[in-house]
Amino acid sequence: MIKLRLKFTKNGPIRFIGHLDLQRYFQKAIRRADIDIKYSEGYSPHQVISFAQPLSVGATSDGEYMDMQLNSMVSPEDVMNRLNEVMNEGVEILDITELPEGAPKAMTAVAAAEYVVRFREGKEPSFNIKEKLEEYYAQETLPAIKKTKSGEKEIDMKPFIYKLEVDEDNNIHMLLGAGSVNNIKVAMVIENFLKHFDEELQEFGIIIHRIDTYTEGDDEKGHYIEPFICRDPEKRVYIA
Repeated sequence: MIKLRLKFTKNGPIRFIGHLDLQRYFQKAIRRADIDIKYSEGYSPHQVISFAQPLSVGATSDGEYMDMQLNSMVSPEDVMNRLNEVMNEGVEILDITELPEGAPKAMTAVAAAEYVVRFREGKEPSFNIKEKLEEYYAQETLPAIKKTKSGEKEIDMKPFIYKLEVDEDNNIHMLLGAGSVNNIKVAMVIENFLKHFDEELQEFGIIIHRIDTYTEGDDEKGHYIEPFICRDPEKRVYIA
């Protein structure tokens, strides 16, 4: 059995399809590409694939990930080329790597996600974004109300916001905790940032682009997060 991890984009019109439709899209693409995919056993066999953190409908990304199990292949590059030949506009396989035996599934290994966010024209706050964001992030705590299955609870977002800065074009760059435990959503950060200065996030007020999705690990320097496919140790971000 062969385990592969694929990095892919989700841009253009396909950004408006939901996660379940994206799964079906890939299942069809795998069949069209004649990939020797492994199927589950039982009365209703399905392709053995799994995705990392689902992307919000309407958001774009250059850092989505999917794991797949194969019975056989020529090479990871051949799988990537076969899939790219049958992909529609907006979805492109950017990288692919073979996983070792026992590697955790993508959906359970998510630790963080990196985004660039900008306000739509005419929906910007009235204040200087860079100046106020720096003031906001400098606080010792960043309280927020998080909705859970059991109700609402107050949390401190600060320990799970690993980066929050503004570039010269007023794009907000953020690296946020993700996954099943410390999941901080982009909208929650923006909403609480604006609320702190007595403003509200307008409907469809922001454009969200995911740069990459991160997993976590440990080495001699400590605990770190890094992109799911990381070929450069310099991209590791060490966190407490």
